[in-house]
Amino acid sequence: MSTHFFERQAKARKNTVWLIAMFIIATISIVAATFFAVTFLANLLGSAKQSRELVGIAVQQGQALKLGSSAAVFAALLILSGTLYKVLALRHGGGMSVAESVGGKRAFPSTGDLAERRLLNIVEEMAIASGTPVPPVFVLDEPGINAFAAGYSSSDAVIGVTRGAIEHLNREQLQGVIAHEFSHILNGDMRMSIRLIGILHGILLLALIGKLLFRVFAYGGGGSRSSRGRGGAPIYLLGFAFALIIIGSLGSLLGGLIKAAVSRQREYLADASAVQFTRNPGGIAGALKKIGGLHSHGKLKHPNATVASHMYFAQGVFEGLTGLMATHPPLPKRIMAIDPGWDGVFPSISRAVGDVSRSDVSAGAAGFAGDARVDSRPTDDAPLHVVNHAADQIGTPEMFHRRYAAGLLDELDPKLLEAARDPYAARAVVFALLLDREPTIRSQQMATLNQKIEPSLVQLTQRLSQLTDRLPDKAYLPVIDVTLPSLAAMSKPQYVAFMQSFDALARADSKISVFEWTLAQVLRRNLRPHFGPVQSPVVYYYGLQRLTPEVSVLLSTLARVGHESTQDVQMAFAAGARRVGLSMDLLPESECTLKTLDDALKVFPRVTERLRGKVVDGCAATVCADGKVRIREAELLRGIADLLDCPVPPLIERDLPSR
Repeated sequence: MSTHFFERQAKARKNTVWLIAMFIIATISIVAATFFAVTFLANLLGSAKQSRELVGIAVQQGQALKLGSSAAVFAALLILSGTLYKVLALRHGGGMSVAESVGGKRAFPSTGDLAERRLLNIVEEMAIASGTPVPPVFVLDEPGINAFAAGYSSSDAVIGVTRGAIEHLNREQLQGVIAHEFSHILNGDMRMSIRLIGILHGILLLALIGKLLFRVFAYGGGGSRSSRGRGGAPIYLLGFAFALIIIGSLGSLLGGLIKAAVSRQREYLADASAVQFTRNPGGIAGALKKIGGLHSHGKLKHPNATVASHMYFAQGVFEGLTGLMATHPPLPKRIMAIDPGWDGVFPSISRAVGDVSRSDVSAGAAGFAGDARVDSRPTDDAPLHVVNHAADQIGTPEMFHRRYAAGLLDELDPKLLEAARDPYAARAVVFALLLDREPTIRSQQMATLNQKIEPSLVQLTQRLSQLTDRLPDKAYLPVIDVTLPSLAAMSKPQYVAFMQSFDALARADSKISVFEWTLAQVLRRNLRPHFGPVQSPVVYYYGLQRLTPEVSVLLSTLARVGHESTQDVQMAFAAGARRVGLSMDLLPESECTLKTLDDALKVFPRVTERLRGKVVDGCAATVCADGKVRIREAELLRGIADLLDCPVPPLIERDLPSR
């Protein structure tokens, strides 16, 4: 299996546990500091007659500890409630809320800006190449060169890129940056990073409240000069606000140290993954060199930029003179790790690379079209040895996958791609994909749509079905992925209406296949997080023995796909069971319904990453048991892997022959 992918996923999960431990330690430290500070000040006020006269209050003997304890409880409740609020808010907004909080504006394919269009094409190619949904893209109006990926999983991820990056970087350098961000998505870093925002919010809240109170008290009005500050507030209130700032500074220090500790090493790993993905060290190294040569570097000016500082491609905010709280390794060290022969000189960057040409927008596709063509023959077979080892490719896309994705997009009908990228027409594309080829059933489906959606969308679905009917099987999942950013731009009422129509259309097909059902589930899984709270499943299963019934349902269902005789079905199931390492019996067909399959798949998010990979490996053995794999079977395997949160790149030969 893909050892590195599962190791990085497991490490990210362990780092989350470590992060919670650091949060607890930081909270205890701040609460203790609050207790001792308030107790000391109360004792001081209680023992100094002059102080009592100055502030107009007296602290009786024995009250200091009570005041200190009350302040400590207040600090603890403030930290915990602040963290809880932010965590819940992020679960409802996911990656989009992070992007918008730092000033990101959504980039749409309809944009007339060719630089943005080039960026969208690069993100689209790399998402399809890595087997993940195409994420929405946000552009930050910042002159510095920077980028980030935000979200809990690939289903709700977004990519953010600064204006400086898309204007100063050429296509290869931008590909390196985007490949770096995709590695954060695949390795589980992104989930930890967004959790870190929520956890640190409570720790930093004391300092924020202290600064706010100090401004209010310092510029208040009224009162005698003997007991009030310049702005009229009692001196002890000013002292309280100042104490919150001091104690909050401890939180800021601890928060910065936590961010630095969890961020630095993963940047080296993401750089290395980007080189593997693009097979072009000069791309990401060139981007890093331009950051060093640009006057504004990667710095962001937005007031909230500090909140997501640990997410950026490069250092985005000032982190002190010592580098102790720097969230990123020094640029020279990162460059030398990629380009050992670098002379140490940053290029002088004063202006953008120039206008982006239309040919540059689609250069990736045009350059690779001859290497990876979409064959429309429905009987084409997938490479057996590649499919059989699909689990080895989980989360590890390479350059030939990107070449294939670029070629596939280049050969799809431009009208279909244009519709898939449009927020309104994308709905019609999905409906068209679900239409049955049999005329009677299709008529029933169209009648159902007429009752659910507006006539113009029904007509558009009818027209687009002429294009989707000609799609090769290997293009179905990529087209679904392309529609996702457009569908994510719907309003909540539009989303509800779309899903109701979607469900009605799926039910209208009385003989929906496992392949069609899987496509529907992939779309549902990757769209749902954009319109509701993101669920963060807790790992509960560390062995597959307790999941024997669910694994049996999955393998029994897959064994009947592409295998007709009872002997072939039994052989396929047995091959999958052996690969998984469980003793199971083939279930009768009556127990292999889409409902039982759906129930079984809902359990697997609570299984460890490596065990989910083992299940994918068992599915691959089941599909390959008869020595022949159709494209539809291979894509079904990739769809199942997506539902298990194990992204599999396109199952193609490493060296694609020119045709």
